[in-house]
Amino acid sequence: MYNMHHYKTGFHWMAGILLSVVMGGNALAVDMPEEPGEANLINEDVNIISGLYIREYSLKGDGIVDYKTARQIIFYENNKYWNTVVETKEWPLFYWLDTNRDGIFDHFVDQRVEGNGDYIIPYLPVSEN
Repeated sequence: MYNMHHYKTGFHWMAGILLSVVMGGNALAVDMPEEPGEANLINEDVNIISGLYIREYSLKGDGIVDYKTARQIIFYENNKYWNTVVETKEWPLFYWLDTNRDGIFDHFVDQRVEGNGDYIIPYLPVSEN
């Protein structure tokens, strides 16, 4: 049996990737701030289902979350205290930045997951409608 929804989702996913590759990264590259250190870390979440390790920061250090990153989880295990311990890619796949600090985040993707600012571009999801 042919699953049309699967085909449709696959098509939109491929169209988004193709758009990113065609644009080559450089034309839309964004000047992202460097990832802050532990002193600015507000929250972190290990989401095994999505395969992402998400960290939320306050760039000004005042407790307001205005910068987020998400790294791909490569491996995870529970330690003897049942805490989840993860190994991730070195660089984030996704970034979120709230430049106005109004709670509205712009979403970015690192096309090569290398931390090279030339390939961090706005994430433009393709609608399925």
